[in-house]
Amino acid sequence: MDTTKASQAEKPEPEKIEPPSFNELVALLLRQMRWKQWPKNLICYAPLLFSGKFLEPQALVAASLCFVAFCMISSGMYVLNDIMDVKADRLHPVKKFRPIASGKLNIQLALVVGLFSLFGGFGIAFSLRHSLVIICLGYVTLNIVYSLGLKHFAIIDILCIASGFVFRAIAGAVAVNVMPSSWFLLCTTLGAIFLALEKRRQEIIILSDESTNHRKALTDYSLTLIARFESLVVPSLLTSYAVYTFNSVHGQYMMVTIPVVLYGIMRYQLLSERGTSTSTPEEVLLRDRPIQLTLLLWVLICAFVVYLHPRDLVALVSRMFDEMRVYP
Repeated sequence: MDTTKASQAEKPEPEKIEPPSFNELVALLLRQMRWKQWPKNLICYAPLLFSGKFLEPQALVAASLCFVAFCMISSGMYVLNDIMDVKADRLHPVKKFRPIASGKLNIQLALVVGLFSLFGGFGIAFSLRHSLVIICLGYVTLNIVYSLGLKHFAIIDILCIASGFVFRAIAGAVAVNVMPSSWFLLCTTLGAIFLALEKRRQEIIILSDESTNHRKALTDYSLTLIARFESLVVPSLLTSYAVYTFNSVHGQYMMVTIPVVLYGIMRYQLLSERGTSTSTPEEVLLRDRPIQLTLLLWVLICAFVVYLHPRDLVALVSRMFDEMRVYP
């Protein structure tokens, strides 16, 4: 009897986890919904920029609603995906700190918020354009099949990640009722594949020998293979973008943006080689000032070419100089 009482007395009491305050709960939910990944959805504005409709209030509102819809839908999918992968995430050196995996966020509450965000995004898309719902359904279907199995197949997993960006670009075009060019979609695809390759590269570096235990597809990847893939994708991306700008309806002045894009790619690879994590493009965008300035410069040059018609400006300035008279 005394031995039993002694063993019971020696048992440590379970650690009590105090419920988070309201502000802490909101912060946990925002982290779980991956608000830092919302900048990915800015590509929804690209069709608006290149279509010349940026100054039209109705089109600007439509693109903004599309952006909000994809933020909500993608956040909902992130929550549902983390609930499905909670056991694997708890073994991951980085993902184990996510609110659900760490146990700081109640799974039932996260599920309710995730479903609300998902269906809320669909509601916004439906109110904007019924056809936009089809694009959103395609995006959600892609994420589901990716989470259920495609993420375990090498190369296919990269193509799935890239397809998510393409869905966003198409959604932006549908929202403002314009037809995206095939070259624009090709550039978007190749750019997204480049980012996906960098994501896999960083996973291999971070996980090291444990990479195969966290994702089956990583068994087929190596740093050498990723480098070979990038040597194929990057030249294709630059060539496609050069052709896209050369054939632009706004004139060949759009080719001025080629050096900016080239610098952006080289800067991204430089950060990767320095050891800076490029597994999450949104973190690079939020932290690296040269990348921020490069993106801003690219947007400004594109806006200048699309909306100020440099061909007409050059002709006007040339005519003004030709009509100048030099008096003695």
